[in-house]
Amino acid sequence: MALFVCGSITTALAQDVKATCAKVDDLLEDGKVGEARKALDAVYNAGVKDYEWLWRSSRVTLLQADLEGDNTKKEGMYYEAKRLADEAIKLNGSGMMGYVRRAAAAGKVALTKGILGAAEQVKAAKEDAEKAISLNNSNPQGLAAAHYILGRTHLKLSETAKAKRMMVGLGWGNVDDALKHLKKALDLRSDFIMYNLEYAKALAANNQFAEAKQYAQKAAGGKESESGDGARKGEANGLLKEWAAK
Repeated sequence: MALFVCGSITTALAQDVKATCAKVDDLLEDGKVGEARKALDAVYNAGVKDYEWLWRSSRVTLLQADLEGDNTKKEGMYYEAKRLADEAIKLNGSGMMGYVRRAAAAGKVALTKGILGAAEQVKAAKEDAEKAISLNNSNPQGLAAAHYILGRTHLKLSETAKAKRMMVGLGWGNVDDALKHLKKALDLRSDFIMYNLEYAKALAANNQFAEAKQYAQKAAGGKESESGDGARKGEANGLLKEWAAK
């Protein structure tokens, strides 16, 4: 089943765009990123690009970047994903998914540059995720993604000493907020491997290893539904071995 419903477009290709949006969502659920890209490009080549197309294209570009081995190309694709999300927001500033996708892209850019070297990107990711949560006008999956991005931002920041982060305006990151937002994401999508894995990490960062193991086990044994889930399951198994004696 498709996760999102496309908006109307006043062209003869409206139904093609709607069908493409549904197809792309289904393809991504099956981890078929390349096929999703082709489906989006086919509609664009036909002369149609709208809000729903733009934020999906941002998401697919980001997923493709994650699979890219060349770090320079990867970073460039993250910026392109952010640009596409910017365009989506310009077309529909009251829709939450543009903000979700821009937050995700900004977070990826920050990871490639290092948290302290990309403070503005980190702040932008936080602001966009919070904006998406405040709008909450898509569906549970979109809201879960916003909480996940915000929770993971807090978690990544907590890995760096607060004194260093405060120098670039990132002193707000903390494990408590990471746990709160990652748990909200899990409440909305309890079987999602990515969310179980990050929540396990947050629990471990708070020295709650017994509970962390439970969520890591859930991630390790979960059904793959997102590109990269195979690697996440491997990471979860590695953490379980690392935490075995804790």
